[in-house]
Amino acid sequence: MIWSNLKPPVSAFSETALLRETSCVRDVPRFTWFSLLIIALAALLVAMGATVVAAPPLCDIGAGEDVGCARGFETREGDGYGSFRWTDGHAGVTLAAAGYGGPYIVDVVMAAPRPPYAPSPSVTLLIAGVSVEVAPADVTRRYRFLHPPGFPSGDAIRLTIQSDTWKPADDRRNLGVLVYLARARPLGAPALPSVQHTLALLAIGLAAVRVGRRVAHPARQTAIPLTMIGVCGALWVWLPAQIAPFLPIYALLLGSAALLFARAERRAPPQQPVTWREPAWLAALGGVALDALVVAGIARGAWVVPVIGAQAALVVWGTWSAVGRFWSLTDLLRIALAVRLLALASRLLSGEIGSDPDVELFYNYGRATLELGLPIVEYPSGALIPWALLALPGSRELFALALPLVNTAADLVIVWAIWQIGAQRRATEAGDNAAAPACFYALSPLLLPFWHGKYDALPTALLALGLVAFAHRRMGWSGGALGIGGALKWTPWLAAFALALGLGRARSRHPLALLAFAAGGVIAVAATSIPFALIDWRRFLAPYTLQGGRAITGESLWFLALLISTPEHRLRLPAPWGAVETGQWFLGVAVAVQGAMLAGLMLSALRSPLPAWRLIALAALMPAAFLLLNRVFSPQYMVTITVAALIASAAVGAPPHAIRRIILLLAIAQAANLLVWPNTVSWWTLASAIMFVTTLSALGLLILMAHDAPSLASCFHRHRKRPDLEHHR
Repeated sequence: MIWSNLKPPVSAFSETALLRETSCVRDVPRFTWFSLLIIALAALLVAMGATVVAAPPLCDIGAGEDVGCARGFETREGDGYGSFRWTDGHAGVTLAAAGYGGPYIVDVVMAAPRPPYAPSPSVTLLIAGVSVEVAPADVTRRYRFLHPPGFPSGDAIRLTIQSDTWKPADDRRNLGVLVYLARARPLGAPALPSVQHTLALLAIGLAAVRVGRRVAHPARQTAIPLTMIGVCGALWVWLPAQIAPFLPIYALLLGSAALLFARAERRAPPQQPVTWREPAWLAALGGVALDALVVAGIARGAWVVPVIGAQAALVVWGTWSAVGRFWSLTDLLRIALAVRLLALASRLLSGEIGSDPDVELFYNYGRATLELGLPIVEYPSGALIPWALLALPGSRELFALALPLVNTAADLVIVWAIWQIGAQRRATEAGDNAAAPACFYALSPLLLPFWHGKYDALPTALLALGLVAFAHRRMGWSGGALGIGGALKWTPWLAAFALALGLGRARSRHPLALLAFAAGGVIAVAATSIPFALIDWRRFLAPYTLQGGRAITGESLWFLALLISTPEHRLRLPAPWGAVETGQWFLGVAVAVQGAMLAGLMLSALRSPLPAWRLIALAALMPAAFLLLNRVFSPQYMVTITVAALIASAAVGAPPHAIRRIILLLAIAQAANLLVWPNTVSWWTLASAIMFVTTLSALGLLILMAHDAPSLASCFHRHRKRPDLEHHR
């Protein structure tokens, strides 16, 4: 009886249903496997051609492109012979994509100049599993070795240089030997390409297939990956030292991103995709192309100004196109990742990766942390943790590569956080302006110099995470994220203090919220600070004492105010980042104005009634106000200021016309900021003034909108959608 009631519907096995299923099978392109075979064959042929045509693997130690082949060397130097670097006792050289065939001849050019009081050098070269003892001379010599064929030599020939060290007077370094270059030449033409690089080309082609899946015609779906493989092969032949070492890394990044985006799209609801012809995509690609002109030195001198102006115009055009439209998070993350990976490629191709002097400084701080426990630095002790982790392999080159990758992950988190706050705000009010603030940060190339060589994106990402957690009423996680962010760079603690004031004002209604928030913050700060304080209390307090005694810098707002009364200070300051000695009264005025501004924002956080969105906006603006009015200003602060303004604009639910104004002001500020540093112009004081005027105008506009923000409870009553936040009373 039971089974009789479980008869399948007639349509289940009807002819119509069968035809429908058959048509679904036919919808799969009949030549899918043939296309994959073509792509794989193209990857093999291109790898073979590039291996034969490209120059033999060469590592020019001391040149900018040695970041892909040198490990364990000191900083770059040069002499009459060429560029070189000292080993520090244990160094390595990797010659990638030599190809498989006969044996190889490996040449190493090095020297070991030492003063008479230093012991004679003893060097051991480890190549192909064989140790060779070498006694290098004081002058430059070429040493030649025969490397046998076999796997994995065709993928990478690795040479290890071990030596005793000596310490020069007035130098902290332990120096081994000088290495100028290493080269591998095959005896005869290589028969087969590197397996790793062939698979890398195949992975890039498959990732391109995934990217071009929206192209209707199947022939175009095959043409896109073939074009990508061909471009990679051409670049490999043209710039082998810059391409071959990084091709597997880029294949891994692109393949992983393609898989993650594919999974996200399957889980997301269906919607109209953002095509490559959208203004946002065109603006992003155009901005990165202009950035490459500056990085490669093609646009230099007076040409930098119109290039940066064009970048700002593209950013405004691309972001304005997103105003009033709802974009998926996947589309925004794809734009952000594309901008940063293309920017990384331009720096690798031009040999400019790690060119920022702060990269060397951060690496030294990280190594000092591993060796000493707690060095004396001007940054909060929590910043030593990521630097030490990145410096753990003991390679400046890997550190320079890892820093922009970490900042890329932080930037993706920032884009996600801005979009999340905008989407949450959209859930309580009508409007489709959630995508524009996140789109601005995703596509703007005007922050790339700080993404490449600074670390401000990491604490800023934690600031954004803390505000998103607060918006989702995850108070413990919010306090923890802001606590860790403040341990990396103090400003997130200001946002935490503003949120704590708002929660304290609403403690009668939410008694446990403040407790959870404070507990998360205290635990995070204790975990990142107490270990360092136990090592050396005096060194732990050094950043606070060092920052407290600093004078006004030329990049700050207060230097512009000083020029009004004493214009001759401009002639005394050779560079914007120099310090300006002023009287204590002027420093007192700067601190008083800064404190008054922060106090005003804090009092606004205590205002009743207190919409939760306004509290989030005011908390985001606290770090921005502090940095703009600080007597010590650095151009990389624009990262935190921009993110704070974008989060505040998303939190207050700014209308379209206000969003456009804020985007325009921030784009002008970012462009002017780049003319102060790193593209310093002779009229940098005017650029600095433009930057401060536009940024403070955007900040003032957001503060006014935060004061006029409607009660969230009333918004909820009008639009009954996902009440993630409530009106704190």
